[in-house]
Amino acid sequence: MKLEEGEIVPASTLYDQAEALERLDGDVELFGTLAEMFVTESASYCKALTTALADADVPALRREAHTVKSMLATFSFGAGCELAMQLEQLAAAGRLDGAEALTASLIEAVQLLADQLAADLAC
Repeated sequence: MKLEEGEIVPASTLYDQAEALERLDGDVELFGTLAEMFVTESASYCKALTTALADADVPALRREAHTVKSMLATFSFGAGCELAMQLEQLAAAGRLDGAEALTASLIEAVQLLADQLAADLAC
């Protein structure tokens, strides 16, 4: 598959690669490094979210949601960022009502992005 100039992997509809590259000043190599790092670390993000929720550790849940939000924003994954922001705000308010469903959705979003980035990097 021929890549367009400035494109490291085939464009995805899950995340906005062009916007992500713009955020990184067009640094294709950095994009690839961050994508590989996200794929590698995605399971640990999911585990941290799950553990914080299971422990009812509201500060940890807020912190982990914030971390994931930042990572998803790196790749301009808007829907995932919105989920992470909702979870972060819920936890920042000291609440856990609805956190289980939000956490499950956020974990699914992280896994989807990791799978998409891994597939794109393999091309």
